[in-house]
Amino acid sequence: MRPEDLADGVKAILNRSPAFPGRSLIVDIIANPKAGGFKRRRFAARRKTELQQIVTLASSLPKREKEVQVHLHLTERCGHASAIAQRVIERSTANGQDSIHLIMTAGGDGTSLETAERLLHLPDNQKDRFALLRLPMGTGNDGSEGRDLVVALGRFLGALKFERRAAVQVLPAAEGGKAPLWAFNIASIGFDAYVADKTNRLKSVFPGDSYKFWVNMAMMFYDRAYNVIPMLLKVWGPDGKPIHESRKERLFVAMGASGNRQYGSNKRILPGGENVVSCSQASLLRRLLVKASIESGKHEGVREIEHFDASRIELEYEERIPLQCDGEAEELARCDFPLVMERMPDLYNVIVPA
Repeated sequence: MRPEDLADGVKAILNRSPAFPGRSLIVDIIANPKAGGFKRRRFAARRKTELQQIVTLASSLPKREKEVQVHLHLTERCGHASAIAQRVIERSTANGQDSIHLIMTAGGDGTSLETAERLLHLPDNQKDRFALLRLPMGTGNDGSEGRDLVVALGRFLGALKFERRAAVQVLPAAEGGKAPLWAFNIASIGFDAYVADKTNRLKSVFPGDSYKFWVNMAMMFYDRAYNVIPMLLKVWGPDGKPIHESRKERLFVAMGASGNRQYGSNKRILPGGENVVSCSQASLLRRLLVKASIESGKHEGVREIEHFDASRIELEYEERIPLQCDGEAEELARCDFPLVMERMPDLYNVIVPA
C-alpha cells in the first residue's frame, strides 16, 4: 500500500463520517513512506485490507454535509515529522469554532513521537484547535490508537470527541547538558532501552521487527555491555507525596504516561493501573525463567518486579546506561544523573469515541 492510497481511503471515510457534525474537517497525514505498513509486504497487505473494510462500511452512510480536506505529507529523514507538524500548526486555518483540525501520523513510534511533541508545546488556549490520531503503520505500533486500521479509522463511523492525554517528561541533570525528553507511551532506562537501541540499529539495515530477537540476545550480553550497579529509586505518588525509596541493582525501570501499556510489539510491561515498574537484577538463569511472564504481563509472583502508581520518580546512578523514550534510544552518562521522570497530565488531545 502507498501513502497516497491511505490518504484516498481516509478522505473516502471522512466524507461519510458522522463525527463532529456541523464542522468542517481539516486532516493532515504525516506519513513515513519507509514504515512497515507501506514497505513490508505482509504488513502492507493487511493494512490495505483493513482500510478497504472501513471504506466499504463508510460508503453505506449518508454523505457528510461539511467540507473535508485531506493533505498528505511524506517524511524524508529523521526529524522531518517534527518540522512538518510545526508547519502544519503554524499554517492551520482551524479557529476552534467552524472547523476541526486532525493530525494523523502514519509511521512508526518515531513519527508519532516527533509529531506529538509539537502539539504539547502549544499554548493551553490553542491546544483544543488540534487533535492527534496515530495510525498503526509501523511494525510495533505500541503507541498508536489501535493496533490495526479497523480500530484506528473505524472510530470515524460514529460520534467522536477530543480527550486530553498525559505524557512523561524526562529531565536529565543540568550538568550533563541534555535537553528534556518526552515519552507519550513509555520511557525507561536499562535492559529494555538497550534492546530498543539494538532493534533500531538493525532495522536501519534490515527493515522489520527484530525486538524479540534482541530481547533474547540481551539476556546474555546486556551485563557485558553495561555494568549493573546499585541504583537509587525515589517514587512520589499521585498526590505528590513520597511513597518509596530504595537502592538496589536494577535491570530496568520504566514509567508510562498511564498504566495498561505495552511496548516492543505488544509486550505488556505495564499490565495494570500502575504506571511505573522496576525490575531488579537477576542471574541469567532466573531471567530466562521469568522472561515469558514479564513479557506477557503476568507479573504476579515475579519477586524481582515492583509496581508503583506514581506522578514522579527520581533515579541516581553512577554508571552509563541506555535510555529510551517511545522506542527512540540514547545513552546516559554519570553526569546526566539524578534523572527525573514526571507524568505531566492534560498535554495534548487525541480522538476517542464520544
